[in-house]
Amino acid sequence: MTALAETAGELRPVLSRVRLGYDTERFPFAAVLRRDVFRVGSLESLHRDIQASRASRGQRTELRTRDNLAARALVQRLPDSAPFFQLYHEFMRLVLAPVAGRSLSYSNRPKIRVHFPQTPSVSSFHADAPVTERVDQINFWLPITDVHGSAALQLESDYGLQDYAPAPLRYGQALIFDGGYLGHGSVLNTTDVTRISFDMRFGYRGATTRAEGIHLMNRIVRRLDRLGRS
Repeated sequence: MTALAETAGELRPVLSRVRLGYDTERFPFAAVLRRDVFRVGSLESLHRDIQASRASRGQRTELRTRDNLAARALVQRLPDSAPFFQLYHEFMRLVLAPVAGRSLSYSNRPKIRVHFPQTPSVSSFHADAPVTERVDQINFWLPITDVHGSAALQLESDYGLQDYAPAPLRYGQALIFDGGYLGHGSVLNTTDVTRISFDMRFGYRGATTRAEGIHLMNRIVRRLDRLGRS
């Protein structure tokens, strides 16, 4: 990612990442998924419920990549009108857009990720801009469970260093970061926690330039600092 890092170095935001806190009672993503999709008491221990169910039927209990994908598909198959996706759009409108300060363009449906313990990476290390060719976009990542260690998203400390380290978050926090240029991904989940999260990219409506993406990131960083919500 040397050329990419050089490009980022020429134009970079004041911070490459910032945390956004929000009210989980107002935006109860976990409760909605527990009720409407997984029907369990705790998303963090979803793997245990699956393994117990399989053991009771004499089936294998080891979880694999295909189990991550199968669990993710349960959410992705929800219609656009489902409460989960309606809550997502409400969050974008009432929480993210006011912090950004202008009309935003963002993914209509976020990408869902389920990462069971002892299963491989659910996203290889990468930066988005070479693939999307959208130099104006910023990344948004929201775990619906507490995450730490190898269950968390892994980020570079600075552009091109490839010194990936976890970004621990608690439920009620989201991470906004310069993912077009900052390397990120996941690793083997060696924790005993199921990670469920969603991510998407966003930018100012009509934006096309790196400078506009940096302006957006800087606006969010400064606004969150003033509000004390980072």
